[in-house]
This record gives sequence, structure tokens and C-alpha cells, in this order.
Amino acid sequence: MLRTLFLLTILAGALTDSALAQAPDAGCALPSEPKGIPAAIDAAITGPADKDRACMKALLIPEARMMFVSLGADGAPTYTLETLDDWIARVKARGHIMLEEKQLKFQIERYGNIAHLWSSYSLSSDGKQAARGINSIQAIKEAGGWRVTGIMVQAESATAPLPKKYLP
Repeated sequence: MLRTLFLLTILAGALTDSALAQAPDAGCALPSEPKGIPAAIDAAITGPADKDRACMKALLIPEARMMFVSLGADGAPTYTLETLDDWIARVKARGHIMLEEKQLKFQIERYGNIAHLWSSYSLSSDGKQAARGINSIQAIKEAGGWRVTGIMVQAESATAPLPKKYLP
């Protein structure tokens, strides 16, 4: 009897430790409304390039894709499609540089449990502006809050400057 009680205590402790290890950090709480998604993305990206990306993984569904649209050398549109793990590896390779992403202005279209956010952003690297552009963000409401299902990004360029209506 004592041995069974001892084993149950150890098992309960192991399960509790496992549950605590999988629980998202309080800073990783999912947004309760779509208007919280831009700030959650900014917080998940901002910091050292090689930081832990647990919040980014909590915010995006596992199947999420990130598409980066640009212009090829011939001026034709082209894109790169990445999984979240691809993006994390690419960003992590930049080392300890500090990144800061800030959504400048956004608008939301929502119907029931789906939402689309159109957001202008600014990205700084070690305190210097590295890029500005548009994020097209799709999200879905789940039991714990809103999660991103995909992000399409196009950085501003000389041939495609950000229109004034997307600037603060």
C-alpha cells in the first residue's frame, strides 16, 4: 500500500512537471480578440534573433505558412514559402542581433471565427530600420484565443512604396 502511494506520488509529480513544461508562458497568452494579434506578433518577433520562439509557436498553428513576396531581377513577382520552423532557423542564424517589429497601422475584417488583418509594419535590426511593408495575416478563433494560420509579407521597395493610407 505504501509502495503504491509512493509510486502514485512520483507519477503525479512527473505529470505535473510535464504539464507545467508544456503550459505557455504568461507572456505567450493568445489574444482574446483579433485586435490583439499585431501586438502578439510584435512581441514574438522582437528581441535577439536567436531567442526562444515559444511564443511564436504558440501564436501560429503548427500548419501555418509564411510567404514572402518580392520582385525578381526581371521585375516579375516571386515568392518564398516557409514553415514556422524554416523561418525560425533562418532568423536564428542571424545570431544575437536585436530585432524589433512594430505594426504601424492595421485593419481587421472578421466573420465569426475567422479574421483577416491587413497591417503595415516596420522592422529594425540593431536599432536601424531594415524594412517596412505589408503583412496579410489570416487567423482563426480557437478555445484558447486567436491563432494565426498564415502570414503573407511584401516589403516596401523603390517600385512599391507604402501608400500613405497605410502609414500612421
